[in-house]
Amino acid sequence: MTDEQAPEGIDPDTPSVARMYDYYLGGKDNYAADRAAAERAIEAVPGLRELARANRRFLGRVVAHLAASGIGQFIDLGTGLPTQRNVHEVAREIDPLARVVYVDNDPTVLAHARALLAADDRTQVIGADVRDVDGLLARPELGDLIDFDRPVAVLMFALLHTFNADADPYGFVRRFTDTVVPGSMLAISHAAAGVRPET
Repeated sequence: MTDEQAPEGIDPDTPSVARMYDYYLGGKDNYAADRAAAERAIEAVPGLRELARANRRFLGRVVAHLAASGIGQFIDLGTGLPTQRNVHEVAREIDPLARVVYVDNDPTVLAHARALLAADDRTQVIGADVRDVDGLLARPELGDLIDFDRPVAVLMFALLHTFNADADPYGFVRRFTDTVVPGSMLAISHAAAGVRPET
C-alpha cells in the first residue's frame, strides 16, 4: 500500500498495531511507517513474526472448532482486520449462516472492515472501545445480529495483553462471561514472556 492510497481519516505516517500485525502475517494492507515500526519490534522480539502467524493459525483452528460444535455467532473483540482468514470466512466454511460482529476502535481497521463487509448482512463492524463493555452491549448493531439467548463465541485474540492493570482485565472478561448463556465459549490468546511456540 502506498501512502497516497490512505483512506480519509487515516494517518499513514503513524504506525497502527493492526497494520503492523498485517505486515507480520505477510499482508499488503500496511504503510512504510507500519513496516518500520514492525521491523523495530522484530529486532526487540526475535520470532515476533512467527508468533503472530501462530496466533492467526490458532484463531482459525478455534473458530473452525466452535463452528463445527454448533456455535453460529461470534463476537471478535479487537479484530485485527484487515488480514487473511478472518473469522467470518473460517466460520462460514463450516456454517454458511454464521454471524459475526467485529469490534475495534482503530480507524484503519474500521475503514477496511466496512469496505470488506459492506454487502454482507451477516456481519457487522462496530467502532468502539472494547473496554466499555456496557456501552458495547447496549449498541443496537450488536443486538441486531447477536441473539444473547443462544450460545455465542466471544473471541479475545492478542487483546488482553494490551490492557494495563487499571483497565481491570479480569473484570472485563467476567463482564462478557456473565452476559452470555450456558453453552457459550470464550477464546483467548495472550502474549507471554519466555514462551517460544514451535509452530
